Amino acid sequence: MSIKPYTYLFYIAGILLLLGSCINDNSDAIDKDPVLSDTSNPMPGGVLKLIEKEFYRSIFPYSIEENIGYKITSQLHNGLLKMNPKSLAIEPHIAKSWDINDEQTEYTFHLRNDVSFHEDTCFSSPEEALMTANDVIFSIELMCGEFYNSGYNLLMKNLIGAEAFYNDECDSISGIEVINDSTVIFKLSEPAPTIIYLLASSKASVISEVAYKAYGHNLHVGNGPFTFIKVNADSTEISLGKNKNYFRTSHNGDKLPYLDGVHIKIVENEKERTDLFLNKEAMVLFDISENKVESLFESHHSSFDNGVFVVDRKPVMATDCYEFNLSRTPFNNVHVRKAFAHAINKNKLIDNVLNGQGRIGNKGIVPVVNTLKNYNFDTIQGYDYNPELAKEHLTKAGYPNGEGFPEVVLELTFGNPLQENVAKEVQNQLNNTLNIAITIEEEKMSTLIDRAAHGKSQMNHFTWLGDYPSPMDFLNVFYGGVELENDTSYSWPNTTRYRNKEYDAILEKALITSDKENRFRLYEEAESILMNDVPVIILWYPEIYNVIYGNVHNLFFNEMLHFDFSCVYLSS
Repeated sequence: MSIKPYTYLFYIAGILLLLGSCINDNSDAIDKDPVLSDTSNPMPGGVLKLIEKEFYRSIFPYSIEENIGYKITSQLHNGLLKMNPKSLAIEPHIAKSWDINDEQTEYTFHLRNDVSFHEDTCFSSPEEALMTANDVIFSIELMCGEFYNSGYNLLMKNLIGAEAFYNDECDSISGIEVINDSTVIFKLSEPAPTIIYLLASSKASVISEVAYKAYGHNLHVGNGPFTFIKVNADSTEISLGKNKNYFRTSHNGDKLPYLDGVHIKIVENEKERTDLFLNKEAMVLFDISENKVESLFESHHSSFDNGVFVVDRKPVMATDCYEFNLSRTPFNNVHVRKAFAHAINKNKLIDNVLNGQGRIGNKGIVPVVNTLKNYNFDTIQGYDYNPELAKEHLTKAGYPNGEGFPEVVLELTFGNPLQENVAKEVQNQLNNTLNIAITIEEEKMSTLIDRAAHGKSQMNHFTWLGDYPSPMDFLNVFYGGVELENDTSYSWPNTTRYRNKEYDAILEKALITSDKENRFRLYEEAESILMNDVPVIILWYPEIYNVIYGNVHNLFFNEMLHFDFSCVYLSS
């Protein structure tokens, strides 16, 4: 399940920030070119035509849970900071600059004075549509209140007054201070440079209080490069238009965005998506299989040779896994989980089902990618294929040779042939090795996410895609510091409902650890605990193919699949 979900506890514990530059956990320098790398002469105009597999659940920035919601929201809304679409380094955005005190407990953001929200009838005048520091305060308090449990629970422990505000002990967050319309200060109880990555995420977009009061969770009015135009009657087409009052320019001084708009069509069938692409009704094929690329090359090799089609292949900062619901039988037993983990032959999956398109998941939840090169993956012990050990664990769990093992349902995303083929292979392997049977069921992504978040699934497929370049982004998914009322209470992103106080304490310590080496040792210690408890089976670390028309420029494919359409332009 490709979810952007893939998200949500936006903290990366430790960044070295210097006034005007940023160094993150895994890079040594910032890309000084904030937008463009293509040196040709960008031409304004045109519509970027895209296709997606499924309609979004929400485009409200604080509740997005899948890729398409993320793609749309990040075009409609902007936050204080942003991630460079090429380098993923942190850059100014609505905040034109920021300062940090010597103790690293106060972050002062200096706001632009030329940012307006989209034209809309909810505003009584153009002046009311201008963004100010008060909109920043409103947005943060909304995130720390209603949406605290959805992803900000750990980070906001360090923002003074955030927890008290969430618990309705006060009317405002004392740790946020407005100096004037263009200056706001965040005060932390302890150093927590992770706040920088939170504020660079589209899930921390600055929204208008006026617009929110008018539309609530149906908010479509933002401050980003594109405006929301319409969704057609059957929810199969989405249209975004150019924000003519957008504040950003390119490094050449060109007014952004170049495009007149973005049009997204929802098509479940893969063949139909390919046909649309070949008929020029879509300009990009996102995340397609190697077999499909080979088929396209065989039938249209001249288009590839002449640069009409361009192929992008890269590892992605993601992990494919099966997750267990630890609150339900039989996966509340660690020996059952270890039996499953040792019973799956991952090499066979990679070779026979994925056709080599992926890297074996023989480590942990943190994906082995270049962006995370400073992480010591060798310290993490994954689960190799070991049928005899798998049988031993199943016996320890009370199910010798699978006797008396309860019914188990494995849930997948509907309409994903690769997931289905992997599941059938896993189904056969578990039956052959452990003498147990599992049932495979397919659900729409939105349904699957909802079931997992409310503890209704037993076992399901997840692909977790990084929101920011740090091991913490993957480890925080399993943070259990928020108590749940019952087994069906909403628990996103920790849909395994994993609870380990030692693990939580290490993450909390990492959050405030400034020294990178020490911080990484804490990450590794936490992940070792996690893997010993086996809340998930790590299957593989994905590699994806994207095919794009050669006349589409500046659509950068980074390891996080973080897209910024404001700099995209089309040539004839």
